[in-house]
Amino acid sequence: MTEKPAIVLRHGGSPDPAVLREVCAGAEEEGVPTRVEQVRAAGADGAVALAHAAALESPLETGIGIDESGGVAVHHASLPAEAPVQRVEAGSPRPDLRIAGRTAARIVKVLPL
Repeated sequence: MTEKPAIVLRHGGSPDPAVLREVCAGAEEEGVPTRVEQVRAAGADGAVALAHAAALESPLETGIGIDESGGVAVHHASLPAEAPVQRVEAGSPRPDLRIAGRTAARIVKVLPL
């Protein structure tokens, strides 16, 4: 069975379930599925590194990273590793987390952010 194309979301460790839920909900509201993967922690710039690696793996060339502190980054495979499309700091309100997921989906759909 072939896997459906999806935005790859990578996290290190155990992210807050509410952060994970809000980010995925934002992408799903735009009609784009996410595939969640747990990997080892990614160091000091965790969310950005996780998002870039996820984007490189995603057939949609878009990835999301969530670091252990709850920071979120959205990345596209064509961008330099250190230059994500969006960053959301740890502890940000729920709407900002949902916007991160929505941003990733809008990149895939080639819609204005």
